[in-house]
Amino acid sequence: MTRFLSTKNTFTIVVLWILVLFLFVSLVLNFNKGNDPLIPVIIVSLVIGFVLWVILDTRYVIKSNFLLYRSGPIRGRVDITKIKSIKHHSGLNVPVMLKPALDTKGFIVTYNSYDDLFISPAHGAIFISELKKINPQIEVI
Repeated sequence: MTRFLSTKNTFTIVVLWILVLFLFVSLVLNFNKGNDPLIPVIIVSLVIGFVLWVILDTRYVIKSNFLLYRSGPIRGRVDITKIKSIKHHSGLNVPVMLKPALDTKGFIVTYNSYDDLFISPAHGAIFISELKKINPQIEVI
């Protein structure tokens, strides 16, 4: 089992932390004023928890023949033997639906017939070599 943390884009992390701080301060200020309706407090607390969970728990694990990914509550696995290609991608506009990553630079993993996944593992060269050990047919673009 090999673990890779997600690389973190400084701008993205700063924006997420500012969001968490803003929501937390808003929650505390409203609580101090006595304006504490239960539903908004629960919703804001859940949003803070979700963002923190994503920031602190985005990683990729290669275990047996599977690539396991997780970004907060978003989790899944890809059969490495079904990966067709890995393409390096850099930029804000990532042309895939599923993006369990904290960076704008990473890899688009194409598997099965039409499934894509954007990930941003630290030590990308080692990550690709580990995948190619399991499936040497992976085309790296």
